[in-house]
Amino acid sequence: KKIKSLLKTILEIFNELVQFENTEEVITDCLNGLEIIRNHLKEEKEIPRKTIGKLENLSKLIGDFYKTYNDNTANTSRLLSDIILNLKLLDRSITNEIKNELKVLFLPYKASMWDSLESIYKATMDDKNCVAHVVPIPYYQLTQERKVPMYEGNRFPGDIPITHYSEYDIKKEQPDIIFVHNIYDNFNTLTRIYEEYHTSNLKKYTDMLVYVPYGVSDFVVPKKDEYNVAYTLPTVKNVDRIILAGDFLKEAAIRYGIPSEKLLSLGTPKFDKMVKAIKEDVSLPIGWKEKIEEKTVYVLNTGCLFLVNNPWNKIEILTNLLNIPTIDENSVLIWRPHPLTKASIIRYAPQLLSYYETLTNDIKAEKGLYQNIIFDENESYFPALKVADVLISEFGSLLNSFLLTEKKVIFLGQDLPERSLVPSKAFYYFYNDNEPWYSLIKKFGTGYDPLAKTRKGLSSKIYANVDGTCGEKVFYKVKKTLESKINGM
Repeated sequence: KKIKSLLKTILEIFNELVQFENTEEVITDCLNGLEIIRNHLKEEKEIPRKTIGKLENLSKLIGDFYKTYNDNTANTSRLLSDIILNLKLLDRSITNEIKNELKVLFLPYKASMWDSLESIYKATMDDKNCVAHVVPIPYYQLTQERKVPMYEGNRFPGDIPITHYSEYDIKKEQPDIIFVHNIYDNFNTLTRIYEEYHTSNLKKYTDMLVYVPYGVSDFVVPKKDEYNVAYTLPTVKNVDRIILAGDFLKEAAIRYGIPSEKLLSLGTPKFDKMVKAIKEDVSLPIGWKEKIEEKTVYVLNTGCLFLVNNPWNKIEILTNLLNIPTIDENSVLIWRPHPLTKASIIRYAPQLLSYYETLTNDIKAEKGLYQNIIFDENESYFPALKVADVLISEFGSLLNSFLLTEKKVIFLGQDLPERSLVPSKAFYYFYNDNEPWYSLIKKFGTGYDPLAKTRKGLSSKIYANVDGTCGEKVFYKVKKTLESKINGM
């Protein structure tokens, strides 16, 4: 990259040579520049002999030109044309012959969100010219009074080599590509990554900062006046590319002033692991197999602000749903709250903390009515979605991911919004006077599912690359974009 930039400058100089007053000095600078390039080439693991030969020929031409520039009898015009031609040939030779080693850096912060980057990382492993590092970064959990330092590097999957952030010098390494799943910088109110990893600082050390949202975008086409916090953040200007789950999100992003060339509608890498989990056996947490065997399994998914927004109504809903194993004795409920649920309660509704901790502790201890309820706080949600017969959920990443399974959904609402890409008749509803949720619980155990056909193939009609290839396509598209940017210098 540095060589091509220097060559471009030298070419521009020779194209505009007549405009310079101190021509001899400028030509000397160009010769010095070629010497710098020669030294760079000699440091390559596989020294490109042909390229060095072209470089030496070019240096001779410029040397001859320097000697004869003020000699009116010399054919300086022919020499100048030869120099310009040879500069272009050298540039092409460098592009084709120098082996590029691409440095890629992944900067996740929460282990539970690593699945948004994992399949991109695995694609880098298949590229022999790529060196990738996974560096989980520290963050603060925010309360109303203080910032609590957190680090989750020890919670990542065992097959992912982790580099501690203290051992990776980003200023020295200057990675070609950085993938992040958090661009909120100092605008997040629940968690906040350390300032040195804010997008404004990362952008100083890379040519390609890529934002891969850790959530799966809802399947609702955004309205013209709809507010999207990610698109309106000032930090968006620091990002070179944004990965969108589908084309239906592109128009809204452009409306918020994001240039279309920044937007890549390639899907969500989270789906890659889900596709694999559907096809293969998934290792279940200890105790699950015995508890769920030959039973109807319900998974309750609640968002991080579920209990914070309209808490008394949500406590009533939660209390009702925790009674599912009582309504149908041959059923099990797995409750999977968002990993930031407790943090959101501490931050916004501390009066609920005692209730939440008592409830979750009683469920974990299998006290009383909670014997057929599993509290799922595992890093991965794949075991829960794999064993689920029915998902009970509001909008959120788990619901959007669950579409891939084509299994039953009870939506925590009365209906889907008008602009939903999922038809209303694909889901069952918690609030439905004609078929209330408790009536559905009694029916589902018998195999009842008149909406099954409507859910077939829904994901592929909404999201891009739902066949397990999203991470690979994201990596190679970003790599190609970077190479075009460098080669076009």
